[in-house]
Amino acid sequence: KLQFLYFIGGIIMRRTSVRLLDFLGMNNDPVNLRQKAKGHLRMWSPEKFDPMTVRELGEMVVVREPKAMAERAKVLRVTTPPSRLNRKYALGFVPTMGALHDGHMALIEAAQAECVFTCVSIYVNPAQFGPNEDLSKYPSNLERDLRILHEAEVDCVFLPTTEQMYPSSHRMFINYEGIDTLPESASRPGHFRGVATICAKLFNIVQPNMVYVGQKDALQCIVLHRLIEDLHLNTKLTVCPVVREIDGLAMSSRNVYLTPEYRKEAPAIYAGLKVVNEKLSKLKRSSRRETTFELPTAKEVKKMVIEEYQQNIKLGRIDYVSVSREKDMAEYGDDECIHQGAHISVVVAYGTTRLLDVVRVGMGEEEYYRPWE
Repeated sequence: KLQFLYFIGGIIMRRTSVRLLDFLGMNNDPVNLRQKAKGHLRMWSPEKFDPMTVRELGEMVVVREPKAMAERAKVLRVTTPPSRLNRKYALGFVPTMGALHDGHMALIEAAQAECVFTCVSIYVNPAQFGPNEDLSKYPSNLERDLRILHEAEVDCVFLPTTEQMYPSSHRMFINYEGIDTLPESASRPGHFRGVATICAKLFNIVQPNMVYVGQKDALQCIVLHRLIEDLHLNTKLTVCPVVREIDGLAMSSRNVYLTPEYRKEAPAIYAGLKVVNEKLSKLKRSSRRETTFELPTAKEVKKMVIEEYQQNIKLGRIDYVSVSREKDMAEYGDDECIHQGAHISVVVAYGTTRLLDVVRVGMGEEEYYRPWE
């Protein structure tokens, strides 16, 4: 009995010390201390879940089964710890394919700032890869990703398998009508069918109050907005600004594919877009009623971008330059004058690696975009 009391007392003391250091701001190595106190991660099943105990211990929970994830999310949506009463939404969700970088972390930070709980999924979706794309070699380091998420104090991680998401009986896919005419979809046939299908599954399982995605994949953002609106899903979408390397290259898990020569030139993709956007912003003029933009046609804008790239991109191949409307990404006709907020999207290929980037005409990069507002 005495040994048992010593054992229980030791556990209590270890956990108390971690909380005291956190409270005093002296916990400089929270992951290691918490590992000693309670272990790094634990798998979760709904039968064993006590929401208050989980919040009390500050554990990040990893869930693999879709049904278990749905049960977990259901509890999180109605549980609010006292320290988080000022958050606007109950459950935020960040869907990822892993290989996490600072762009993903910016989405997680945005979710944590607004939501009581934050859930992140890691799943490389085979349905959005074409037959000649990089599914088999897509960057993956699950142990590293889980450690990063644990350090970021993410509440829940969903790790489904392909057998769970696409069982042999699976027959249902979601198509966005008319999207095949747009440049990015034409370059990647079937890609957005796969994106819409997997996101519908994830949104249905997690049922978050708010989903956070990055603006770099502008057409994907429009697809997700239409998915939520057209299927009347009970969630909303926040599009967060592009996160860039110091030299301006948009962060992407695929950047690891670039050779040193390609990596050195790749920042010219954004540099060219930035120059064009600055030129367009200077065309602003004032009328009697409001500030408007006297902007050129889509054809002229594309020409401006290509001229910039011809000067500075020698190793990459321009896949396409797109000038599209803000709300639905529909392409402007060549002779149509563009408007403020229009997307200028480009893809430049370095070998087999396609680098996507985007700017919005006359808009700052720091601006969040909520299509439903």
